[in-house]
Amino acid sequence: MQYEPLSKVFYKNNAAYETTYLERFNSEFAYRYNFTIDEYQAFVGINLEILNLITDILQLDKRLLKAIQNVPPIALIQFTKKCIVDEIQLTNEIEGVHSTRKEIRELINDKTENKERKRLYGLVQKYMMLAKGQQIELKSCQDIRKLYDEFVLAEIKADNPDNIPDGDIFRKDIVEVVSPSQKVIHKGLYPEAKIITAMTSALDILHDDKLNYFVNIAVFHYMFGYIHPFYDGNGRMARFISSYLLTRQLEPIVGFGLSYTIKNKIKKYYEMFKDANDYKNKGDLTPFVIGFLEFIKEAIENLCFTIEGRAEQFNFYSEKIKKYAGSNKPLAKILYVLVQNSLFDDEGISIQDLAEIAALSPSTVRDRIKQIPQDMLIIDQRGRMNIYSMNLDAAARI
Repeated sequence: MQYEPLSKVFYKNNAAYETTYLERFNSEFAYRYNFTIDEYQAFVGINLEILNLITDILQLDKRLLKAIQNVPPIALIQFTKKCIVDEIQLTNEIEGVHSTRKEIRELINDKTENKERKRLYGLVQKYMMLAKGQQIELKSCQDIRKLYDEFVLAEIKADNPDNIPDGDIFRKDIVEVVSPSQKVIHKGLYPEAKIITAMTSALDILHDDKLNYFVNIAVFHYMFGYIHPFYDGNGRMARFISSYLLTRQLEPIVGFGLSYTIKNKIKKYYEMFKDANDYKNKGDLTPFVIGFLEFIKEAIENLCFTIEGRAEQFNFYSEKIKKYAGSNKPLAKILYVLVQNSLFDDEGISIQDLAEIAALSPSTVRDRIKQIPQDMLIIDQRGRMNIYSMNLDAAARI
């Protein structure tokens, strides 16, 4: 049976409203937190719906691992990079911050020394850290502020200097969250001392190993939004932290699918916060946790579907290449790389990168690429450089 929010019970069966709340709050299956929403102590009831979702997430993660093992390593690197680009672009889009996939990708590929001065450097650098499995400290309020400074502060300074944090750690003034129609839908905690106390409680909850890890992530995600410790950048911070935490327990690529899933269900995402904030909900975060776990489950399902499908396609095209290239091994290597790139990435590949991945000289790649029929190649420009993709429809006919 689907869990009914208390805010709905209030209208649907008002006579049972208070009894239902007390039964849920006092249940032996309830986690009661050292955190209040309005004047109510926050809690989560661990019910069958949550347990089933956690089981589904862990089973899907095993399926994802199996799917990943059927993908060539280079293709997986390309696909992961594509997912990172999507994740950064979408987490910005959710907050109304304009960024393009092109500028994000260029920053990922940038090996120059002055890239730190470029827009979005902090976001890109942190998401690349996740891909490399690097650890991020999240034990204190100072750690949250340090992450903020490295993650989005440069963009905040450039876009609106008035939104730079002005407290000892966080903000010292009031902040309001408004809807697109400029209606106030939430006020962040105030003053800063209250923010620090609440964030300390949130971090304690996050690291409480007596509680379920995925429930902790969901509760922390909500609490970060409720506290709203900064004037700007809170949503991006909360989603990044959740992505990071998911990479620590699940296949790392799962962390790069969260914003995509949230963006596709953005109305539900905002409704989850709205319902959890409602005073009639009396601090019951169970519906929020259920919704957030559903996002995680859907993110893994989407990745499984995509990777499994493309792995099947790669096997199909591999057989085509084997027959077409015959004994011409350099040509076969180039075709394999082009097919991987076209299936698992959405941008072409340069001669230099082709040569590096195929373990051939650039001159050999230039020579052999001329042997590929023109209708099988898609040639675009990256600056002054040609980049190549495979026309998969044409390749299917060889």
